[in-house]
Amino acid sequence: MSTRDDYIAAIGRFVHGEFPLGEADKILAIGRAVKEHSKHKPRIVVEDVDGDGGFDYPVSGLEAWDDEFSSVKSIEYPVNDDDETPDMLHDSEWRIYRKPSGQVIRFLEDRPTASESIRVTYTAMHACTDSTCTVAGFDEEAVQALAASVFCEMLATYYASNQDSTIQADSVDHTSKSRDFAARAARYRKLYADHMGIKDGQTKAASVTGDQDSTPSWGEDHMTHPRKYR
Repeated sequence: MSTRDDYIAAIGRFVHGEFPLGEADKILAIGRAVKEHSKHKPRIVVEDVDGDGGFDYPVSGLEAWDDEFSSVKSIEYPVNDDDETPDMLHDSEWRIYRKPSGQVIRFLEDRPTASESIRVTYTAMHACTDSTCTVAGFDEEAVQALAASVFCEMLATYYASNQDSTIQADSVDHTSKSRDFAARAARYRKLYADHMGIKDGQTKAASVTGDQDSTPSWGEDHMTHPRKYR
């Protein structure tokens, strides 16, 4: 499994030479690239939560949950790994509810007991640290190219903003370098976009979330998933 050092080395392969920006800037570029990739293809996390007899379960208890990013994809309850047919809750049976103390998953029809488990599948930000990176192996080279693109953008900005107008030759050299790195940034970003299937001017949707009505519109139990069979 790759680590942040692997991503730093990858940027070095994309962008050769000695530069005024160093490892700390490469780490910043990696963080920005991983964050952008998370918007296109978020990390999918599955966690089991123990019931406690209540109907509210704080999302802060989920290890990788981010209030500003994460969304629930599905909830299985009760969890029974010996049953080949998982009991997946309908959207109308739960909702994300914001309380003064934070967001919770609120059960609208059930109160899971201490002997029952809740399986939550949700989206999370990717991370790239000294010990691990959560980006899928299939996407790693593309995300590393994106990190190199961000680093080139940083170099282009540096050279564009550090021109000494009193020394014409140096000013021309900085302008040339700024344009070169801007072009390389665009080229590396295109590598990422092509891999992800993103067309110019478009953003690939990571997920779609629908409204969660508290009860069926007809006011009765579900036809295909009635309570008596769960």
